[in-house]
Amino acid sequence: MNYLNRLWLLLGLTLVSGCAGAQAVSDQPSTAAATNNNNVTSTNTFIGWSTNGAAIFQNYRVAREWKSLLPTNNPALATNPPAMKMDGTNATFTNQVFAGFLPESLNQLVWTNFIAHTNGRDLQIWSQRTRPVGWPKLAPIIRWNTNSLLWGMKGFTALSPCWEGEGNPGQVPITLLTRRHGYTRGHSMGLEGYSTQRLGSYVWFLAADNSVVTRTIRREVVRTGKQGDYTLFVFDRDLPDTIQPLRVAALAEVQTRYLSSASGGSGNFPVFKTEQGGQVSADVPGFTINTWKGGDSGSPNLLPLPGELVFFSGRSTSGPSADMQADMDTLSKMEGLNPNDYQLQWVDLSKFPSY
Repeated sequence: MNYLNRLWLLLGLTLVSGCAGAQAVSDQPSTAAATNNNNVTSTNTFIGWSTNGAAIFQNYRVAREWKSLLPTNNPALATNPPAMKMDGTNATFTNQVFAGFLPESLNQLVWTNFIAHTNGRDLQIWSQRTRPVGWPKLAPIIRWNTNSLLWGMKGFTALSPCWEGEGNPGQVPITLLTRRHGYTRGHSMGLEGYSTQRLGSYVWFLAADNSVVTRTIRREVVRTGKQGDYTLFVFDRDLPDTIQPLRVAALAEVQTRYLSSASGGSGNFPVFKTEQGGQVSADVPGFTINTWKGGDSGSPNLLPLPGELVFFSGRSTSGPSADMQADMDTLSKMEGLNPNDYQLQWVDLSKFPSY
């Protein structure tokens, strides 16, 4: 390696080392300076607070100066004017450090409870989920993982671990939204509209005591157009009290009161997302897995309120809406049921500010 190449390598390593050091700023308002072994001097100066929606940040001005280790009178560089000029450089930028959320925000409520809830928890939803010989005539063998992030939260039993039309295990999952209606994706589920294409198909749910509850599909409606992207099923019987449907919130309201309010890179707005492998991601560092694989479409996106899971959309599919309720009403009437007994249960988020 010639001398000039060594120079560029030294410069590159110096800048990389300096960039890594810029992230280690104090949480306290202060000015600090440090010089490392590569002749880089870095100064972090607290310059004030800022907000981005509900997120609160501490802001630091980071000033860095690099001084060349090369002598300016080196004969080996005399014929290389650019290298001779590289006796030093400097840069200044602002570093934001996440400090918390505004007290009245939905983000603060969710984040505080999420932190308290994660101790000793993991991402696996079921400790066992297998298809025995003879499936689907025989029910799957399923058990809850009681250390799961979502174990024990209101509505967690609404997640069907298995159904006859799923393809590979866990794909195109069904989520219970009323005691008689299940939800999954619309695309790749057949022709638009009402049908009995899956009449008699088995769907299984699991109570908190690990007892398996079996239902069969009577009818479905598939939507892939203007009304959204979803399929709704109506079952042969109501689910028992041991299986709790999820309450719902409008996607637009969650986006304005929760998701968009934490923009700006804070990375501290949990959303629980199940996936076909039987795990749940919280979309928070340390609690994140891939939830966008082929077959994950229609898996529920869940707002983790204190002690409760709230459905607001599916993976790449539609959230609850008036159109969805109208389709549920029609399915109920087709089965001779009173639609008033099978209404989506909406969570009121109006007390939280929007951003």
